[in-house]
Amino acid sequence: MTIWSLLLLGCCFLRHGIEAQLVYKLMKIDCQGNSARVNNISCHVKAINWNLAVVNMDCFLRVPLRKAVLQVQVFKKDYSNQYKPFLVDVSVNMCEVIERRSYMPYGVMIWKLLKQYTNANHSCPFSGQMTARNGYLDTSLVPPFPQGFYQVSISFTDMNSTHSEYVGNVKFYVQAMEHIKTKKKPRNKPYL
Repeated sequence: MTIWSLLLLGCCFLRHGIEAQLVYKLMKIDCQGNSARVNNISCHVKAINWNLAVVNMDCFLRVPLRKAVLQVQVFKKDYSNQYKPFLVDVSVNMCEVIERRSYMPYGVMIWKLLKQYTNANHSCPFSGQMTARNGYLDTSLVPPFPQGFYQVSISFTDMNSTHSEYVGNVKFYVQAMEHIKTKKKPRNKPYL
């Protein structure tokens, strides 16, 4: 009898895990840049529904970005409303990822997102107007995180053989949550 009760309990947990779909909703975004390298920076989040918000960003690169290095850090909000480091702190040379000389998993995830939502879909160097339209974190590209509030900080630097120069920083504030189902009934179509 106990084997059947364990099997039933396991089926209930499995069913709950299948039904509960994780989504990453963008809550806020902060953009900063080095005024000698970047100007006309604008970024904002637009809510689409309870489960989805998209980000739109624009900037103009005054100096071409020759060797883009991104430092990605993830912070999780704790019980005292402070963001503490959470698992990810990695530097990625995007030019090597784009040219397929590096297969760093975080770099590949960032490159897939950049190709999909920005005009930075070509090899280095990057110059001129850079835009991102209707971008969001796709759950198929991002590993599953525990539910909660996160800050994803991406710092952009331009590396030379002799020195590195700060270009800008983008902070995404994200909520990992279960997919919210609406309770609305579908509208009945009138008979024609």
